[in-house]
Amino acid sequence: MSQSLSKREQIRRKNIVRRRKNWATFGLISIAVIGVLILVVGLPKWIMSAKKPTESNGFEVGEVNAPLTVEIFSSFSCSHCKDFSDNEEKPFIDAYVNTGQVLYRYFNLPSLNEQSILASIASYCAADQNRFFDYKELLYTYAFVQDGFSKDNLIKYAGYTSMDKEKFASCLSSDTYAEAYQYDREYASSAGIRYTPSFLINGQIYTTSELNQVVESLLGN
Repeated sequence: MSQSLSKREQIRRKNIVRRRKNWATFGLISIAVIGVLILVVGLPKWIMSAKKPTESNGFEVGEVNAPLTVEIFSSFSCSHCKDFSDNEEKPFIDAYVNTGQVLYRYFNLPSLNEQSILASIASYCAADQNRFFDYKELLYTYAFVQDGFSKDNLIKYAGYTSMDKEKFASCLSSDTYAEAYQYDREYASSAGIRYTPSFLINGQIYTTSELNQVVESLLGN
């Protein structure tokens, strides 16, 4: 009887050890799965937050793999830039960007006054909500109105689009994009841009009057 109990005890202990090993294995697998989930969910957000803040690569519209890239260097306080935005930009986008032939990239070069720089910062906040081009049109609309680029007015314009106005106001009040325009200026300077609006295509600078003809030629149309 005692021998039988001894064997039973041995079996019981073996079962306990086996169950502990199983739980330990399960625990390690669970930790590994949780770790993978954290990486899958959290890593993209971490990468985006690491890449996000102030360095500008321009504001793009069009097919990323379009055969031609056109970069415009413009200023919200420039009358000729306003003329292009009001009268020529939309036909250009319809003809070349919306047809997949051109990737159109915008760089903002504000004049060195407080409201112009604030408008530039506001455009980055609009880009955060994928409303840069909608907001840009409003900036040009009110560019030469008195206090057109005051902080209150810039927030008000955000309400004219489908942006989250509170989120926009918070962005504008922060210093996230306080010096973002500096990167655009540095890039413009390195490319030889001296005035606005200017267009950079294949490393060459062109004026508004040359734009369509050059694009047609380079596309072989």
